[in-house]
Amino acid sequence: MVWFPSERSKPDGWKFDIVSLVAVIGESTIERHTQLITASRLSWIPRLIPAPQTLLKTKRPERLPPVKDVEIFGVHSGTKVTELNFFADVILKIQDLEKYEFRKYEITKQPDNMLCRNASQSLVVAERGQIYKINDKKYEKDKAPNEIIIDKPFQPFSTLTIVTVASIMMTIGLFIWAALIHDGVAMIAIATMSASTSIACWANTWHPTLSSRPTSNDVPPGDIVIKTRKGAFVVVHCDEEVTRELYTCADTCRYMFEDGALQVMLGISTILLMASIIFFTNCGWTMQTAIGMAYIILNMMYWAIPFVMGDEKTWDMSLYQKKHNPEHDRVITENASYTQTLWHAIKETGSVEWVKRGGAAPNTGFWEEWLKLAQKNVDEKNFEWDAVGVKNELMNKATQAICK
Repeated sequence: MVWFPSERSKPDGWKFDIVSLVAVIGESTIERHTQLITASRLSWIPRLIPAPQTLLKTKRPERLPPVKDVEIFGVHSGTKVTELNFFADVILKIQDLEKYEFRKYEITKQPDNMLCRNASQSLVVAERGQIYKINDKKYEKDKAPNEIIIDKPFQPFSTLTIVTVASIMMTIGLFIWAALIHDGVAMIAIATMSASTSIACWANTWHPTLSSRPTSNDVPPGDIVIKTRKGAFVVVHCDEEVTRELYTCADTCRYMFEDGALQVMLGISTILLMASIIFFTNCGWTMQTAIGMAYIILNMMYWAIPFVMGDEKTWDMSLYQKKHNPEHDRVITENASYTQTLWHAIKETGSVEWVKRGGAAPNTGFWEEWLKLAQKNVDEKNFEWDAVGVKNELMNKATQAICK
């Protein structure tokens, strides 16, 4: 008996029946991109993707994944939120902050008239009952008041779009190849698998939705402070409209189809998926090899997406303009501390009230005294005040008083 098969036609030759298994491998990779895939405008186009069963889940997420372990304080509004919305993190990249780091941003919203002139603008604005641009009549009819629907959420040439186009071209190429070699079973297998993917993606089609202010009354500035679990602080200067859309109100997923239609479409997709697996196992040797290699390549491409391009280069957030001057950031040193970073945030906001309301500092006597001194030095524009030294001195006095 030979060590390796030398032919493909004999019973002991090479076999590629495993291609049906290769087609459904890669669930963890695709699951990471499910919401990206189903939000794309190309999602409905029939094509091969790895692990299509990932798209057959009957329970859909209600929102994009927020960032946990952060606290958001409204400097003037007094609000407090304990998680950061997905799109806010796309803009600020909060998860990249180091321990005790400090940053300052200014975020403004592009004028509405720009939305009217630019037909390719990514965000559809539907505020205070006025619709500036909307392409889907169903959404115009069912739209709740004071919503911002992200109609085209991706950058035009994002990595996901490139991978999607590549998978479409590979699928077409495989189908033509199967036709040229007269492998009818392979043609049916590719068609049914592609149709299953198309229906599943279409059933899960959704648009991100943000909340806007219900009124146009004059309100204080919407400046906020973000504190991470690592003790880093970020001060964001913006108006209340931006604060509500990105920080204080939860973003949601608006799906095109209701649950009833979803179940029917996923049922059809499941039947097509099972049929395609049967057809795959009965393809000719040549097409089984080609299809297997195609799935391996697609798995590698989807796996590589996060390494090639981050969220900030995938999602189109062109409605919001971010200004960030790195010179205003505070460099992390060996002596960096929570107190020093907190003092930088207080200097930038000009107030300690948000610290008291939000509990950013312990509720003890010496910390209350420290906050009073911090406010005094901010009012006097004494920005070189030794915040850490004064805190240590007050703590020593408090400790001595307790020990007596």
